[in-house]
Amino acid sequence: MPRTPATKASGMDGSAFAAITLQDLLDAVEGRRQTLSVTRRRDLRSAVKRVASLLGEDPGRIPLNLPELSRKLAEVNPVSVGLTIKTFCNIKSDFIAAVKAAGLTPLRHRPKAPLSADWARMMAQLSGKRPRVGLSHLARYCSDLGVAPDKINDAVIKNFIAEVRDGSLRRKPNILHRMVSKVWNEVARQPGLNLQQVTVPNFRRPPRRIDRRLLPDSFRADVDQYLSWCAGADPFAANARSRVLAPRTCTLRRELIHTAVTALVESGVEPAAIRFLADLVSIENFKRILRRRHEAAKGRENATNRDLAEALVQIGREWVKVDADVLVDLKRLTAKVPMPISGLTAKNKAFLRQFDDPAALRRLFNLPRRLWAEVKRRKPNRSTLAKAQAALAVAILSYMPLRLQNLTALTFDVHLFMREGARATSTLELAAGEVKNRRELAFDIPPEVAKMMIEYRDHIAPKVIGHRPKRLFVNVDGTPKGQDAVADLITRHLAKRAGIVLTPHQFRHLSAKVLLDAEPGSFETVRQLLGHASLNTTVASYAGIDSRRAARHHQRLVEETLAAEKPRHRRKTLAS
Repeated sequence: MPRTPATKASGMDGSAFAAITLQDLLDAVEGRRQTLSVTRRRDLRSAVKRVASLLGEDPGRIPLNLPELSRKLAEVNPVSVGLTIKTFCNIKSDFIAAVKAAGLTPLRHRPKAPLSADWARMMAQLSGKRPRVGLSHLARYCSDLGVAPDKINDAVIKNFIAEVRDGSLRRKPNILHRMVSKVWNEVARQPGLNLQQVTVPNFRRPPRRIDRRLLPDSFRADVDQYLSWCAGADPFAANARSRVLAPRTCTLRRELIHTAVTALVESGVEPAAIRFLADLVSIENFKRILRRRHEAAKGRENATNRDLAEALVQIGREWVKVDADVLVDLKRLTAKVPMPISGLTAKNKAFLRQFDDPAALRRLFNLPRRLWAEVKRRKPNRSTLAKAQAALAVAILSYMPLRLQNLTALTFDVHLFMREGARATSTLELAAGEVKNRRELAFDIPPEVAKMMIEYRDHIAPKVIGHRPKRLFVNVDGTPKGQDAVADLITRHLAKRAGIVLTPHQFRHLSAKVLLDAEPGSFETVRQLLGHASLNTTVASYAGIDSRRAARHHQRLVEETLAAEKPRHRRKTLAS
């Protein structure tokens, strides 16, 4: 007789079932022959096995700890493993049903329990879909426990979320906690309901860097003046910078200064003592900053630390104008900061490995067509505008791997020159002053993508924003979308619809991989496509990618040699 898992449980929280495994769950479901039909037992056992398969482990080695299982399943992208989102949700739902059927669930309430009279009366007074949907789960939980609406407080909400967390596979319970609390407060503000408001929790991590407002006014003013000088606010000033920094570089420089100040404060220096930029480049404070950053990086190479040290040396030389001997010491200390190894980071290498499966590349390149087909089937609205922009962004980056700032700023008749003739060629052109390394870029837009752009400009976007857009990426009110919004649009659709983890900038690395896969050693082609000023930059970045191609080519040569070797036949001797 199979072991009864319930006898191993010691409580009603997720950790209480650490000794129970999914194999125990399978045995328990199989033992419910009197209460479950053959078909239902099959479906529930199948769901348990699918969960084990998705986690890549034997059921007997996976503890039945629902919060931990929820965390691990949240890392699984259903599309990447050949599942639709609906199928994935059904698997998780049947898994929870299997736990309940086996008598192992720590979730006391029934999510589909009928509403009590008090809750039914309150829900009937709500107008709009948001409060009815947002409070449905809470209403049934409280109805099952006999908690009236006027008794809702922080403790009730907290207990509700705790049971959801410990008794379900809810992907992000913290988001549910914030959403339920916010919706409840919206309802509680309505007159006549006599409900008390609750605290909306904040799950954001505390800021890692010091609040700038804690720094003296003199320091903040010095930083503003320095960055204004870097940006070339007055090109005719006697001390004007010989080479103006790009706006994005100025933004990064401000962030590096903020990081340096934070490290200095963490080392024990009071914020009030940091009065000017000169205080960052004194030898003692410079050492404090580098030591603190080195400790935070655990002694490993860190590109930010190296950039920070070099930026401070530049500030000391150009703005503070430190003495020559001090400058020598600053450079000497900077040389001791571990220099990152050239080439792709471990994160970028990991992202590229997902495309070793050709199916992932096909899902990526087919995504714009799929999204565009859905856009054309639906009436233009806020949702279809975003979907159309996601399709265009992925299509552009697949063929023309632009940097995010250039992609976001694309403007019709400035960068995008559309031609509608049968054999006409539409082009994308970027002036040298708009590109990071001051090199002009130009691409022919593939006909299919050009057709999508024209349809978007002339028909889809005008029906939503009321006029033809000048910029490619615009909000519903016609204002330009920011870089963060465009990046989120791309990454969200790639993850949800193609099962691919990819940032806009990583399209550039992917393009290099595609080219080097097809033509090993073609670094010059990669350089021209990506717009690198130097071939050395391209080789340093992607030599690791190309070495794999060379190794595979060598492997094929070895295998061909082995295949060409004819088996030797022994001579027959007289004795034989």
